[in-house]
Amino acid sequence: MDKITYNELTNPQSTMKKVTIRDVAREAGVSVTLVSFVMNAKMGKDGRLDCPVNPNTAARVLDVAKRLGYRRNNAAASLRSGKSHSIAVIVSDIANPFFAEICRNLENIAYEAGYTAIFASSEESPRKLEHLVETMVGFNVEGLIVAPCLGSENALSRVLNVGIPTVLIDRDVPGHEFGRVLVDNVDAGTMATKYLVHQGFGKIEMISYKLGVTSLTDREYGYSKSMEEAGLKDDIRIHRIDYETEAARKDTIEIFRDALKRGTEAFVLPTKKLAMYGFNALNVLGLNLPKDFSFVCFDESDIYDLKKPVIPHVVQPLAEIGTKSFTLLQQMIEEKVSEDEMNISLKSKLVLGGHFGGDPIEASF
Repeated sequence: MDKITYNELTNPQSTMKKVTIRDVAREAGVSVTLVSFVMNAKMGKDGRLDCPVNPNTAARVLDVAKRLGYRRNNAAASLRSGKSHSIAVIVSDIANPFFAEICRNLENIAYEAGYTAIFASSEESPRKLEHLVETMVGFNVEGLIVAPCLGSENALSRVLNVGIPTVLIDRDVPGHEFGRVLVDNVDAGTMATKYLVHQGFGKIEMISYKLGVTSLTDREYGYSKSMEEAGLKDDIRIHRIDYETEAARKDTIEIFRDALKRGTEAFVLPTKKLAMYGFNALNVLGLNLPKDFSFVCFDESDIYDLKKPVIPHVVQPLAEIGTKSFTLLQQMIEEKVSEDEMNISLKSKLVLGGHFGGDPIEASF
């Protein structure tokens, strides 16, 4: 009696002969080359395979492949063609709602275009980013979309050296070969500050991170520039705190405690996380908006909407960042983009609360 191994018992497929592309060709009555065309084709926007094969024949090949249980060897196909139909997206924290929304949109549009998107988080560590870049290069990705952290220049130059098209989002680093889809963060910081100045506040402060990434330094510049233009240069104060959650929470509480003594009237909180630390500090210290402080926050949150009128907040075009960064990367992969089209700048909008209980309205300065 033949012995049956544990692997064969728990995985009957392991006892079967592996189905090859030649088996599919023989069963479908076509050439191996034709099967290869079909199995390697991208799906077009009209739902049809983008390959030089009669649609009925292509459908027959796909049916045979499915019936026989044929599985395409993606790694081998990638090595043969040099195309993996995959891209990598590296952000600082994929759990951050800002990046999560961008990644969700990127995944959908990449899929529709026939690409697989691989996502990863650098956690603001240049060492981890370098490891992720090496891993993605090993996966033979065709392109990279990345939100660089401070100190990531070496890792990103590695990508350029091996010829992988790269698009930067949210933050910038030097390099003319990068594509860029960036929000005008100087304008965003300016809008937030000018609104508070127009409301009659003079003692306006900002809480930021020590990260040194361009998205934040640009917002800081917009804040400082607006304060100076309003004749409030002596009142400019930017508190830079650690990115680590527990330390940031405690630091924000102490900043608010001290600000209350100094007569601070308002804060610009340039990320959603910093805004949450601000609300937490209000609760801990028993303070209220707008009695003790006024805020201008960033991004969207249910907490802003719970307040009536809605707390002023700067909204970034997240869906547009995802769409435009993928479109630009695809054009770079296909070498269909000019140097003038490599840099895309997007605008934020400032959302105000309107009258009590009314719908939010958009402001402009």
